[in-house]
Parts: sequence; C-alpha cells; structure tokens
Amino acid sequence: MSAAFATSTARRSSRGKRTEWAAILVLLVPFLVFLGIFTLYPIAKAAQYSFSDFSALRPAAAQFVGWRQYTTVLGDPTFRTAVTNTILLMIITVPLQTALAVVIANALNTRIRFRSFFRTIYFLPYVTAPVAVGAIMLALFGPSGIITNLFHSLLGTGQIAWYASTPQAFILVAVVMIWTQTGFFSVIVLAGLQSISAEIYESASLDGAGWWARLTSITIPLLRPTLLLVAVMGIIVALQVFDQPYVLSTTGGALPGSPDNSTLTMVMYVYTQSFRYYHMGQASAAAFVVMGIIVVFSLVQATIQRVTGGGR
Repeated sequence: MSAAFATSTARRSSRGKRTEWAAILVLLVPFLVFLGIFTLYPIAKAAQYSFSDFSALRPAAAQFVGWRQYTTVLGDPTFRTAVTNTILLMIITVPLQTALAVVIANALNTRIRFRSFFRTIYFLPYVTAPVAVGAIMLALFGPSGIITNLFHSLLGTGQIAWYASTPQAFILVAVVMIWTQTGFFSVIVLAGLQSISAEIYESASLDGAGWWARLTSITIPLLRPTLLLVAVMGIIVALQVFDQPYVLSTTGGALPGSPDNSTLTMVMYVYTQSFRYYHMGQASAAAFVVMGIIVVFSLVQATIQRVTGGGR
C-alpha cells in the first residue's frame, strides 16, 4: 500500500514539474522570439556589416573588408571630433547635474508648501518631447529670443542664434542636457534621502551641527551609493546623447552637428553615416566602437566604486 502511494505521489510530482516547465516555456518563448528578432539578429547583422564595405544604396555589391571599416572610423577626424564633443559634454554635464540633483532633492525633501507641485515641475523637462524642447530653446536662444536679448542688453553681445554659432551651440547643448536630466536624477536622490532616518539629523542638530555639517557629514556619506548610481547613469546618458544636439543642430534645415561639427556626438555620427550617407558598414563599425567606449567608462566607474567602497 505504501509503495503504491509513493509511486503515485512520485508520478504526480513528475507531472507537476512537467506542467511547470511547460508553463515556463510558454511564457519565455514569446520573449525569446522578440529578443532574437529585434535585438540579437540586428546585433549580428551589424557585426557582419562592420566587416563589410556595405552601402544601403548598393547592397548587392557588399564585400568583406576585415578591420578596414574600424581603421577608417578611428582615423576619421569627424569621428574624433564627435568623441571629443561627447566626452566634453560628459565632463561638463555629469558633475553639474549631480550637484544640482542633490540641491533640488534636499529642497524637495523639506516640509514646504506645494511640494508635490514643485516635484512635478522639476521632473517635467525629463518627459518633455525633444522637439518641444527645441522649440523652447528657439524661443529663448534664437536671434530674437528672450535670453539672447537679455545678454545683448547686459553684455552687448550680438543678437545671433546660439544654435548656429560656436561655441554658443555647444554650450546650449550642455545647458539643455542638464535642464532635461536633472529632474530625473533629483527623483533618484530624493528617494535616497528619504531612506535616511530623521533621527540621525535630529541627533546632529542637538549636538550643534549646522546645515553644512549635516550635509557633508551625514547626507553625502549616506548618499554615496545613490550618487554613484546617478553618476553612472549620467555618464551612460551623456555618451549616448542624440536627441537634444540633433534637434538643436538641425534647426532651420542645417546639417546634424552644425555649426562646424561643434555639436556632433558619437551617436549622431553613427546616425549620419547610416541614414544620410548610407555607409552602413562604417556606421556599424562606429556603433561598436561607441559601445566599446561606453563599456570602458563603465568598467572604470565600477573599479572606482569597488576601490572606494561606494557599494557598501
């Protein structure tokens, strides 16, 4: 009797496991199909194109050229300009938007009136469409824009469009990046601040610590993992930036990266090679070089985080 019962139990357990695995496969198959079609297959084709002299205008004439596309990209002065612009944007925007995020998050973490309203206002630029952002910048920094007229009145500068002049166009791209990203990072920092116990600040206040002492001795050290996360995300966003400089540089029908490639970024270089000049092979090689640069910066950041103990 007991042997028959054990056998029946084992069979039910086996059928239950098979049913569980069948359910897992049913749930995974659609995901795997879409992953293969829209992610893995395009990556494989891009890798193939990066070793080929492939043009979308002459697909039948594609030839294998080995590493020549990579040497062409690395030797292209335009690509080096794009890399320089992108890294400069990263160096400028990441520290500023991180510092602003800390200041804004601290302000929003206090008991002020209309706190929810201000949180929405600061987050709004992040969800605003790039085209709308471009229109706003046109109204502010165009030839007769509000900011242009203000600088003209105070400093006597020319009434010229910032997006059509150097180095104003590069500065404008950095300003737009900071403006659109800071609200999002402020929300992340705010979440980190709310995880800090209020009792710690109360004890510090009783000991006579001012706001600066509380900021440097309590807030910043306890926020270190959050700030490192914000820095990593900011670096990745800066290295992949496309929307803001593209919209600003093409205002009025100008070429992407105008004027004089001063706003050209690495992703914009990939875009122009792909969809303006149809050099798919060179664009694919450039895309993998960009990916390599992002991986290098991510590894450097991870090493710094491990050495400094930021993940604790």
